[in-house]
Order: sequence, then C-alpha cells, then structure tokens
Amino acid sequence: MSYDVHITRAEHWTESGSNPISLEEAKAFFAGQEDFEYSSGLSVQGPFGTLAIGGDFFNWLAEEDEQIPFKYTDGRITVAGADDFVIERMSGVAAGLGAKVQGDEGEVY
Repeated sequence: MSYDVHITRAEHWTESGSNPISLEEAKAFFAGQEDFEYSSGLSVQGPFGTLAIGGDFFNWLAEEDEQIPFKYTDGRITVAGADDFVIERMSGVAAGLGAKVQGDEGEVY
C-alpha cells in the first residue's frame, strides 16, 4: 500500500466532500496546463498482465517517458507515492485551484 498525497480545500483531506474541487473546475484548470492530459481510465502493465482502472485522471507528462496520474475522486485530487518532485508540481496545481497539498497523515506541504 502506498502513501497518498492529496490536493484539497478541506481542513483535512478526508473531509474533501465538505469543500470540494468539482470535476468540472478540475477539467477546466488542467485543460490550460500544457503538461497534463485527461483520461477516463488508466492502464498499468504488471507482471501478470494489464490492470485497467476506471476514473478521472489528469496525467502529468513529467518527463519524456514518465506520466504521473493525478486521480480525481470525492472532491479532491490524489497522487499515490508522490516524491518531492511531484509534490512541487502538486503545489502549483493546488495554488491554481485555491487548495492545499496534504499527506495521508494530515501534514500540509
């Protein structure tokens, strides 16, 4: 299980539904970001085949051959296993959405 980092407007990310980022405003924001593309699902190749995950994803084209999925769910945007490089980009996204970046344990970045 990985550690998740969230973009949220709520006091605590678990309460994101109380002050949500709407999917429509997330789509509008990311449409203006040249380094992101939207997808309605994600496919991950593993040792036993391909795993398909449904949902709303904003994929950050971080490096030439690397995409980092930012998953929209329940009024927040979540990245699994984010490192400092990804958290820095998340902070820019959060600022554009009037939100903050918060880890699973409630710490604010």
